[in-house]
Amino acid sequence: MPSIEVEFEVWCSKCGAGLCLNVTPRQSRGYGSQTPGVDIEPCEKCLENAREEGYQEGFDEGKAEAE
Repeated sequence: MPSIEVEFEVWCSKCGAGLCLNVTPRQSRGYGSQTPGVDIEPCEKCLENAREEGYQEGFDEGKAEAE
């Protein structure tokens, strides 16, 4: 089977952080699939921001219920 090598950069669409170190190439996923692809781990900065937003929303909701 012929192969091809492609180089590309990966950036977080939300914060703009470089994700090149968070990309893992793979040959297939599932039975019988021969489609190459990549797995991309989420941006740590955006994950932390989402956690903080969730904590703040929960705090605000609890505070509103207590009043």
